[in-house]
Amino acid sequence: MAEDKVIARLQVKDKRFEVWVDCEKAMDIKNGKSNDIESALLVDKVFKDAKKGEVAGNLKDHLKTDDVYQAALKIIKEGEVQVSAAYREKQLNTLKNRVIDEIVSTAIDATNNLPIPRKRIELALEQVHYNFDLKKPEKMQAEELMEKLKPILPLKVGEFSYMAEADPQYSSAVLSTIKRFGKVKASNLEGERIKVEFSVSPKDRDLLISKLKELTHGTISLVSTKE
Repeated sequence: MAEDKVIARLQVKDKRFEVWVDCEKAMDIKNGKSNDIESALLVDKVFKDAKKGEVAGNLKDHLKTDDVYQAALKIIKEGEVQVSAAYREKQLNTLKNRVIDEIVSTAIDATNNLPIPRKRIELALEQVHYNFDLKKPEKMQAEELMEKLKPILPLKVGEFSYMAEADPQYSSAVLSTIKRFGKVKASNLEGERIKVEFSVSPKDRDLLISKLKELTHGTISLVSTKE
């Protein structure tokens, strides 16, 4: 991966300290994801003006250390790291994917109560204008984007409802699994086959169905029901 060279700077009273860093690696440090200063620091010097190449002196007096790496770590954590266009674009793409994930996990097709494929949402997104904002909560952006997509896609927030029938020996396992991933709406554990009516969110639907089939060795019957 090519380095993305930017400046990190810290003002201490009337003194300015700057270091050349890789943008993404420095931001990982600033955001508490890493402490790998050796990878983040691109030039092993602390400057008073990085662009002019003017090296700073008296580090210990102002940064409490003579060690270049420890000084750089302090500058990154307590100061300002320039955000490059490449880093911002990557962060926006990551945000966009997470917002789409949120929509996929909470929305269903209002016409048939079936899941909406991710690809269909991505294609519809090309027809609307939405500015993703790195400072705004993802859930809020998912809600706003869903409103913009509704004229194109029949979206609605909802849950899937099912009637499950299984052999009595699986009653405990079936109920506990449904309660773990969904919500039991009604149950009848008498007779030759137990019956459990339940609902589940779009994001947990496939996992729950897979687990129910696995624990009953494929003998469970699942019928989709509408609200």
